[in-house]
Amino acid sequence: MRANTAGSKAGSSKGPITPANIRNILFVCTGNTCRSPLASGFLKKLLERNSLCQMEIGSAGLAALPGSPPSFHSLRVALENSVSLEEHQARIVTPQLIDKADLIVVMEPGHQEQLLDRYPQASGRILLLRYFARYGSRKRGILDPYGLNLEAYRFCFEDIKECVQSLHQWLLEAGQGE
Repeated sequence: MRANTAGSKAGSSKGPITPANIRNILFVCTGNTCRSPLASGFLKKLLERNSLCQMEIGSAGLAALPGSPPSFHSLRVALENSVSLEEHQARIVTPQLIDKADLIVVMEPGHQEQLLDRYPQASGRILLLRYFARYGSRKRGILDPYGLNLEAYRFCFEDIKECVQSLHQWLLEAGQGE
């Protein structure tokens, strides 16, 4: 994984993002019923295999309806990939979630902009999920499959999967949990 270029910006209370100082990761999307639960669920699955399992991984949405279950197609794609979403309930982004997170991973550039507008103290801790992509643009967002067919959800998950695998590898290479 390439070196992190996010760095610390003015107003960041937690300093630069490095794998060694990450204990809490928050994935953020719009409604917290598709992309961010799939990303957090997949990272949890990967972390269960090694000593990083003590990390806290969560998700939230900028426009979530609290308590909503994952979308039907998200549940199906999760099941196809042995990712557990059965207990997931949507929650909205709160100042407490933002302050607690060492790394905030967003699905679209607009999510990053909204978070920085609402929570300037998070500057330097917010990264686009595609930042961790091995292939293609690292600046584009992850397609929102909400309301689309099952194939769109599968495509979305494959995009998420590649990025989360790279994020996981980045954390492992830093020797987290040792």
